[in-house]
Amino acid sequence: MVFHSFILISAVVSLASAANDWSKPCFSGVCEYDLPATSDSGASGTLKIWGDENSIGDVTVAGGWTILECSPDALNQDIRLVCSGSTEDCDRLHTSGPEGKVVRLPENCGQNAFAVITKAWVPEDQSIPADVAATLFESIDTSRRMKGSVSFAIRAANIPGAAGEIDIPTDPQERRGMNSRVYQRGLFDFIGKAIQALQNLNNIDSKNSVKLPAVNVDKQFNLVDESISCPPVNARLKIDVDAKAHALATIGVAVTGTMLPPKIDTFALLTNLNAELDGTINVQAGVTGTLDSGKVQIFQVGIPGLDFPGILTLGPSFQVNAQAKAALDLDVGLSVGINYKNDNAELVFPPNSKQASKGAFNVGDTPLKLSASPGVNATGSLEAHLIPSLTVGLSALGGVVDAKVFLDLDASATLKLGLEAEAVGVVIVDSKPAAAAVDAEVAVRRESTRIMRRHKKHPKTEEVVAPTSTVDAIPVMATPDVREVSTDGSAKFGGCVELGAGLDVNAGANADFFGLFNQGTSVNLFSKKFELFKVRFLNN
Repeated sequence: MVFHSFILISAVVSLASAANDWSKPCFSGVCEYDLPATSDSGASGTLKIWGDENSIGDVTVAGGWTILECSPDALNQDIRLVCSGSTEDCDRLHTSGPEGKVVRLPENCGQNAFAVITKAWVPEDQSIPADVAATLFESIDTSRRMKGSVSFAIRAANIPGAAGEIDIPTDPQERRGMNSRVYQRGLFDFIGKAIQALQNLNNIDSKNSVKLPAVNVDKQFNLVDESISCPPVNARLKIDVDAKAHALATIGVAVTGTMLPPKIDTFALLTNLNAELDGTINVQAGVTGTLDSGKVQIFQVGIPGLDFPGILTLGPSFQVNAQAKAALDLDVGLSVGINYKNDNAELVFPPNSKQASKGAFNVGDTPLKLSASPGVNATGSLEAHLIPSLTVGLSALGGVVDAKVFLDLDASATLKLGLEAEAVGVVIVDSKPAAAAVDAEVAVRRESTRIMRRHKKHPKTEEVVAPTSTVDAIPVMATPDVREVSTDGSAKFGGCVELGAGLDVNAGANADFFGLFNQGTSVNLFSKKFELFKVRFLNN
């Protein structure tokens, strides 16, 4: 009987799966483990490890061992085990020494499927339960340590369907000499095929019933509320955000590396985000000056991730941030809408030329509402942003390296004012670019935007509609015609208003990850600015 101290390397909480055959020992130097989906919305994936047959052991019943003491909940622990099989099977654990060897664990022993033996010894307590037949080791030569690396590969997603056979070269001969180039090519081929399989998985899920809970946001938030009173002058600036969002995110990952020594060789993260945003920035201002609120988080929630404890953990979250920038000299109230929809915004990170990131982006209604008192001038500019983000936290190989990868969808509205109010009133300009759809991969013909006038029944309000154009993915400004618009009744404005919309979709990281990417790694999926309308108000 031998006491072992284990540092557990990789794990899954649920060990019940038909793909994991616990009746067959892991003696060949290659072991596979499936992370089964526990429900229609569960994660799925496969972990494969390989190395010299003396670098990987098996302490399950199939491997000739019976575990006497093992917590089902611990990651790092001492366990007591006894040889209950043939001497030949048990001796495999001591070939080249047990310490430093990766071993497969039985069900209900730890949270994990594999562990690394850090120490092995014969304990003073040699008692054995009566129902356990045993052949005890009388001694262990701890000077005989395992040599050679233990490699692994993972393909997984936070939706069902990612588990399956991992086709990757595991023959030790392929990793030596001239064959090492063939071996490395095999690793990269695995990454490329895994990305393609995960992309296909997303395509299937988008057409079928949703298998992950969607994120829904409906929140009002104060971004800025500042006032200064110095009689006879009172100045105030208040900016409120009304954000409504609906999002569905999936993540997938393909990784290869070595457990011993701990290193990631190849890595690819695939995220897919479908989102709709319906937001409004409301401003009440009587102030002269400049302002930048910086990014302010107004919402955050975790979404289902992936966990192979000790090897790789992915923890995604969805946030909505807001930001306002202004250079103002005005005393008005205004409201600017920010609306867009994106379909299958897909990010492959770090950037891979063979597996391009992509997505289809649509700019929606961008209404503008102005109100002012007579004799008030309103000049300046306002830039309002609502920024939904998908952030994926990465922890690899027991926390050896931690990093975050983010996908930001920065939707903005830019307003330029040069107005003078001559009567109390309100004017509403309603831009409806319902067809402003852009596919980030496919360039299509751009049609000019025209301004049309449409009268509403209310005598004090006139609506200006900017029929949207379908534009290409080249970041140029779509320039509309300019028409004059006047208001009726007591709402009288003179001057010009320009309203634009922008969408920038970017991805990046916050730390170095085994030299595969770092803070300087970035991906621009899409960048486009739309001039929605330019309107001149006549005060007569």
